[in-house]
Amino acid sequence: MTTILPLLVRRRFNITLDEQLAKGAEESFKLFISLSLLLLAFCMVRAQGDYRGAEDIVAREGTVMLKMDRAYESFATENTDALRVVLRSYAEHLVKDEWTLLSQGERAETATEDLRVLSTISKQLEPETAEQQVARSEIIQSVNQLNDLREARISASYVKLPTFYWYAICTALFFLTMFGWLQSPLSKLLTYVGGVTCGVCLMLTVLISTSGIFAGQHAVSADPIRNALTQMGTLDDGS
Repeated sequence: MTTILPLLVRRRFNITLDEQLAKGAEESFKLFISLSLLLLAFCMVRAQGDYRGAEDIVAREGTVMLKMDRAYESFATENTDALRVVLRSYAEHLVKDEWTLLSQGERAETATEDLRVLSTISKQLEPETAEQQVARSEIIQSVNQLNDLREARISASYVKLPTFYWYAICTALFFLTMFGWLQSPLSKLLTYVGGVTCGVCLMLTVLISTSGIFAGQHAVSADPIRNALTQMGTLDDGS
């Protein structure tokens, strides 16, 4: 579009551009090069910031799960032993079920049910000692945090680059293409415009590939939750 098409058209119809027109087009072309690269760089920084924010939420989820497991262990009753099993089930359902749904902004019902059980039964715990009282306080606090973090993670799955930025990028690329067609001579158009096009396309490709927080190769990983699950271990081995 930016190099081959105008090259063929101008050679086919033997079009010669006015020198002053070509100089003016070159100055405008330089302006829109800067504008396009600035927009793309800004959007890439914003997308990376959204990605880091989602990563932080997932890391905090893993930390809260470990904290809850230790609090359940400190409370040391049959109910909390059962809740530790549910907590592990919740982590597994997040990794296996919910993570694949986050790209669509959805949640797994299996994880929702586990979290409901954790919340309901944890609030019904009745401490009998001072140690259990402290453990119960940590459990309730952790359950509330886990609910909040899950909602924050699901909300983050909806975060996308605002539409008006894409409009601005498309407009800048349109004028970049239009003024590129007016470059003269043809040898300059082929190298100058072609090189700029390759650079802009590279940045645009990176932006598109990083715009999905929970989709594609750039998707936020569930590794912090997997690591928490590994550290919690299984109740059968005495962990």
